Amino acid sequence: MNDLPNDKASMIVRMEQGFTDFLAAIEPLTPEQMTVPQDAGGWTIKDHIMHLAVWMDGITALLNSQSRTAAMGIDDSLWDQGFEAINAVSQQQHKDRPLDDVLNTFKASYQTLSNRVESLSEAELSLPYSHYAPASSIDDPVYSRVMGNTFDHYDEHLPWILAIAATDNSAE
Repeated sequence: MNDLPNDKASMIVRMEQGFTDFLAAIEPLTPEQMTVPQDAGGWTIKDHIMHLAVWMDGITALLNSQSRTAAMGIDDSLWDQGFEAINAVSQQQHKDRPLDDVLNTFKASYQTLSNRVESLSEAELSLPYSHYAPASSIDDPVYSRVMGNTFDHYDEHLPWILAIAATDNSAE
């Protein structure tokens, strides 16, 4: 879909642009649009935004060689059940959080991850995932997980978010 950055500086630019573009896309939405209509899975726009924050928190933990599951607020045993199970549990945990709290959490999660990425060298971002999570056998460079949980993840969810908002508009 998009050309992937091939160095730290380009990745940081893409992270910032993706974050800015995402915020610009959701900014015109009303609180009602963000909290009332649901997609086929029962998620509101607010749920999608919190989901993005949770996964960014997981990547920040990874880059700090900490437990992703603890940072994401899920049990270790859930990790092996796959993304669908993780996402379902996470959505249930956070669905009653106030919208302002979710938006602030999303922004703070991004800033924390961005600061951590800035603190790492290009060589450190090129280390395998397993360097940061020694119990893992995943050997792709950790920068791919940063991209996959920032601008690539926003791009994945934005069409769903806009579809929810459009559904609300057509119902009025």
